[in-house]
Amino acid sequence: MYFLSKMKEVFIFNLLYKWKYLLAILNSKFVKTDKKKLVQNIIYVAREVDKDWIFGAKVRRLAKFSSLNATTYYHNKLRDLPDADGYFFVFHQYFYRAIRHNPKILTKKNIVMFTHTNWTFSFSKKHVIWCLNRADYVICLNSAVQRELISNGLKKEKTVVLHIASDPNFFYPHQRKEMGAVGFCSAFSERKNPDLIYAIIKNMPERNFYIIGKNWEEYEKFDELNSFKNFTYLKNEPYETYPNLYDKIDVFISASKNEGGPVPLLEAMLANCFPVATKTGFAPDIIKHNINGFLIDDNEHYSKVLELIRLADKKNVNVRATVLENSWQNCAKKLDELFLSSNLNC
Repeated sequence: MYFLSKMKEVFIFNLLYKWKYLLAILNSKFVKTDKKKLVQNIIYVAREVDKDWIFGAKVRRLAKFSSLNATTYYHNKLRDLPDADGYFFVFHQYFYRAIRHNPKILTKKNIVMFTHTNWTFSFSKKHVIWCLNRADYVICLNSAVQRELISNGLKKEKTVVLHIASDPNFFYPHQRKEMGAVGFCSAFSERKNPDLIYAIIKNMPERNFYIIGKNWEEYEKFDELNSFKNFTYLKNEPYETYPNLYDKIDVFISASKNEGGPVPLLEAMLANCFPVATKTGFAPDIIKHNINGFLIDDNEHYSKVLELIRLADKKNVNVRATVLENSWQNCAKKLDELFLSSNLNC
């Protein structure tokens, strides 16, 4: 079955997609290039629909803190990319589409951000790895993603782990209180482990809980959850208010089953919240268990999480100080260094 599945994957990629990329590669051969030219102008690429979402925020902040001549560009179909010396794609699938519509980018420096794996019919392992090997660098948001991509065929020398990112000047620290409030921050989906979140809130009535996010009305147990006296739903709050919201929280829980970040975990830690997080995304990279946070399995029983919340009350570590290096400024500086490096299509 495994062999047949792999053969099907290769067949679909070759039949439906690979020829489009080969045509783009051929067209790129007719683009005049100056191989000695240094990278000076770079474009951070996202879609129009990303402008008011986290991807839009990422490209704006990275461009803002770049020391190069950096701008942002938004196009829902990734067409008509302006001329530049280099391009940063905030989501890996944007790079693949951009190749097909803008063959010229294959003669420039391309850096692609990869959050977490999600193999599909259209974007299979074969398809994704083949395309990523055409980039100059792939930014992995955590070391687990890096290992997985390499094990599936991505050249190791193309990978860089970079925990993108947050703003220490935007998220200010606060002094944690014993028996303080507990918080979560996410949009609703099954991937966010809602049943564990529900069980934690239900079985700890003596603590106040907040969920910052959206779409939790879709959760089948939301009516009961929303009836709990210890629960507050902060729905669709503007991002500008997040620092004030984290100020209400002393213990932050990230319960997700699969993540690339999660960025809210980093934000909460900058606000000096003590984290309890599942071992996914960059949580194992930025949390040292029992020092600046607790790590749990995504199938952990809620009673264990309640125990850790109580233990968090006793911790007096400066959580914020442990993640200050993961700033937009530092990430932008690292990306500038990659753009300026000579490792073109290694």
